[in-house]
Order: sequence, then C-alpha cells, then structure tokens
Amino acid sequence: MGRTLETFTQKIDRTRIEWGLFRRALRREDQILLDELFDHARLHAQAGAYASPPDPFPAILLSILIEERKSRIALEERIRAIEQRLS
Repeated sequence: MGRTLETFTQKIDRTRIEWGLFRRALRREDQILLDELFDHARLHAQAGAYASPPDPFPAILLSILIEERKSRIALEERIRAIEQRLS
C-alpha cells in the first residue's frame, strides 16, 4: 500500500503549483526569485511535517522568512566586518 498522507515536501510542491499562474505573471527574474523562495521552504520541511498544520502556507512562509532572516544577518555581519576594517 502507498502513503495515504501527503508529506510536507509534497505540500510545498502542491502550493508551488497552485501559485503557478501568479508565477507566470511575474517577470523572468522574479520567477527565479520565487522559485528560490520555495526552495528555501523545503529546507524546513521536517519542521513543517512535525507541526503538521492543516494549512501548510503559513509554515511555508515562516520557513522562507527564517532563511531570508539568516541571509540578512549574514550580510549585516559582513558589513560590520568591512566597516571595522575600514575604521
């Protein structure tokens, strides 16, 4: 017998498909960015599966925000390091 429950990764993929018309309306460079955001959500699929929310979209958005926040912190640290070297 196969799985009866959809995995969180499958929920992310389904959500990506559901937003396909939105994606198609974006400029090519924005389509690439949207694809990267959904890829970021996959990095937290285990947490999403553990939480098992009935609607996966908020968990997907939080996963994306976590990765974006990590990226911003890394950039801020690089800027501080450069500023310290220049001082």
